[in-house]
Amino acid sequence: MRKIPGLNDLRIFEAAGRLQNFRLAGQELSLTHSAVSHRIRSLEEQLGLELFERQNGVRLTDAGRELHAAVTLTLDQLGTAIDRIGQHHRNPRQVVRVACLPAFAAYWLLPRLHEFYLLRPEISLQIQAGIELADLGNNGVDLALRFGKGTWPHVQSDKFLDEYYYPVASPDFIARLQPAATADLLSLPLLVHANTIGAGSSWSAYFKALGLHAQQTLRSISFDDSNLVLQAAEHGHGIAFERHSHVSARIKSGDLQRLFDSGVRSHSRYYLLSTKQSMSIPAVQCVHDWLMGQAQDFSAQSAAGLASIRWLDEVNRIASTA
Repeated sequence: MRKIPGLNDLRIFEAAGRLQNFRLAGQELSLTHSAVSHRIRSLEEQLGLELFERQNGVRLTDAGRELHAAVTLTLDQLGTAIDRIGQHHRNPRQVVRVACLPAFAAYWLLPRLHEFYLLRPEISLQIQAGIELADLGNNGVDLALRFGKGTWPHVQSDKFLDEYYYPVASPDFIARLQPAATADLLSLPLLVHANTIGAGSSWSAYFKALGLHAQQTLRSISFDDSNLVLQAAEHGHGIAFERHSHVSARIKSGDLQRLFDSGVRSHSRYYLLSTKQSMSIPAVQCVHDWLMGQAQDFSAQSAAGLASIRWLDEVNRIASTA
């Protein structure tokens, strides 16, 4: 490997060449005039070149000017690289892992992520969509959005969103079949999510609340994924009984429409799960607070529309106690 002069010698040479004065270079670098002169002479001997003319002061030779340009560029590039590397490793881009149910991730969380990255570009989110309960901490995920009763052991659970169910269909479907009353549901194609859990999450719960006696001969198409139920509804294949968090944006965009004026409130809700260990990390705390803020905004924006719906579980509870 070719021998290259030491970095200190090159720094002294750069200052002396830039200032055209050994004394001023020494003052800038906290060296004596004689120390600068000695190091420049040593550098010239290493290279076998005369870098300065020493008559009536000092000035760069042709070889000195050529070397000075190369050294200046190299030192600038090295300084920039050191600053960039230092900044990156002192303040690394922080990754926060968030587990979420697939449909909730697709229809509620995903449309909001652009706002988060505008606010906190230094934090990178990893969204892990799945129906299994995520392993929080210990190289698992940092936060998890789950639907249930809030009784998960060994984790902190913050109430996130209440959930509501009501029938929806595409505008094309409604225009073609013109359902006028809830009794019409018994003869219309229904889209069924086969893996629903929690009170108020199925057609049978809705029919029971309505006082309708559904027969086994109901026309239905069953899916094991909520995403497929919503896509089937948007394509006009039938009526879905879906969560407000999944369909509110689709209703606003006109891809779906709510049918009738009744629905059922779920006995389960969304919770944001975390651990003390994960919440001790500032980036995780930041994402947690942002998610909670988004949930509060969504609830406030939904309040007026939800108030116009007749919640059958509440109606039936009042009737049973009258």
